[in-house]
Formats: sequence, C-alpha cells, structure tokens
Amino acid sequence: DKVVKVSRPLAVPASRTLNPVVNVQVGSHVSGNGSKRYVYYNSNGKAGQVIAEIYPSIVKAAITQAQGDLQSAQAGLELAKVNAGRMEDLVKKQTSSQSELDSAVATLHQAQANVMIKQGALDRAKVDLDHCTITSPIDGTVISRSVDVGQTVAASLSAPIIFTIANDLAKMQIDTNVAEADVGVIEKDQQVDFTVDAFPNRTFHGQVVQVR
Repeated sequence: DKVVKVSRPLAVPASRTLNPVVNVQVGSHVSGNGSKRYVYYNSNGKAGQVIAEIYPSIVKAAITQAQGDLQSAQAGLELAKVNAGRMEDLVKKQTSSQSELDSAVATLHQAQANVMIKQGALDRAKVDLDHCTITSPIDGTVISRSVDVGQTVAASLSAPIIFTIANDLAKMQIDTNVAEADVGVIEKDQQVDFTVDAFPNRTFHGQVVQVR
C-alpha cells in the first residue's frame, strides 16, 4: 500500500500594507514657493509630463548674481594676462626680476581658475532653474500629494517629497515580515490567499515572488 500525504493550507500570521509594485516619490531639488500644480489625486500622467512648478524668482536672482561674478572674474583674468605679458617683457629687458614674473604668472593662473569657478556657479544656477519645472519620471497615477500652491518647499538638506506616483495600480504587492518560526515554510512561487481591510468579504489571491 502507498502512503499518500495530503497537504493542507498553512496559515502564517502576517499583516502589512498593500502597495504598488512600482512606487516613485517625486521631490524638488530647489527651494521656493509652489506656484503651479498640474496634477491632483488620482490624476494619470505620462513620463516627462510637467506636474508642478516652483516659483523661480530666487533662482533667477542667483543666475543674475552668478553672471555678474563671472564677468568680474573675466575682467580680472584680462588684467592678469596683461600684467603677466608686461612683466615678461620687463624680464627680457632685465628691468624686472624673475620672482616678479613668477608672481604675475601665478596670479594669472589664479584668475583662470576663478573664471572656471564662477562659470560653474552660473551653470549650476541654470540647472536649478530647469529644476523649478518638475516632471513625472514615469507613467502612472498620483496617489499622494504633499505640497499645495503657495506652500514653501525647503530643499536645503534633502529633496522634499511633493508627489507619490504609482506606475500601475493593477500590480500590487505586500512586503511583510514573517516570524522565524514560520518563514521556513515560505517558498518562492507559493500561492497565497489574503484579505484586505477595505474589502472584508473578499479573499484575494497572490503568489510569493521573493523571500529576503
């Protein structure tokens, strides 16, 4: 006689929130007041679509200042070039010392580096201006909104979250913690039945896709 083992469903106590598989938080790289918002809760958007704007007055002022600093640095570079050239001629005529020429050349190199620094500051300010326009990184649905029009966005230490966008609400997952006493019977590709508080009279079906 053969012994037939009949498997029965296992009940593993675990609870967690149901979340979209792809869930992207959209933040802001710049600080300022939110001037416009183009999407709301449950809005569907496409990747690259403009979803909000930060009032750019502070960033535009930074660009103006950076442009002035760059022009000042360029003027200093022109003067340093003239002084270095004049000093070189004086050394050739033996009316000036080599140390004075070395000092003039060093000043020229410092002026060149200063122009590069000011150019970098201007480029960064222009990038910040582009970041005042916030676009969606993925196709999806807005499921969370943290900033209203006129509210200040402070991005000094980290990018504040403005929207949360779910790629596909038809694809959901549960990341849950399982006790050590039960995790040994959990395997990849197992079929799972679970319930959701919002629908207490329905049983949903899923599958284990990963054990971490």
